Amino acid sequence: AELIHDLKNANHRARISVKLVSEVGVGTIAAGVAKAHADVVLVSGHDGGTGASPISSIHHAGLPWELGLAETHQTLVLNGLRDRIVVETDGQLKTGRKFREH
Repeated sequence: AELIHDLKNANHRARISVKLVSEVGVGTIAAGVAKAHADVVLVSGHDGGTGASPISSIHHAGLPWELGLAETHQTLVLNGLRDRIVVETDGQLKTGRKFREH
């Protein structure tokens, strides 16, 4: 929250975006981000990424973005914060055919 506050003070017109990993409890963290007056929270799924992380970290981190999005939205709505922040996701979209291939 302090970093978000400092960034807003440095440039009051800047859009502050915070990227969170989709995992249990991501909604609670997103609520704190909204209370700190960030503009966007991005829920990152377990697929994809920059490739900068060790392979062991990539394979054992996060949940599908759909689960993180659902938890984030529900938590923000329950706390009256949903209208304060834009919620985005990243990660892969898969068709039924792609699921069958794996």
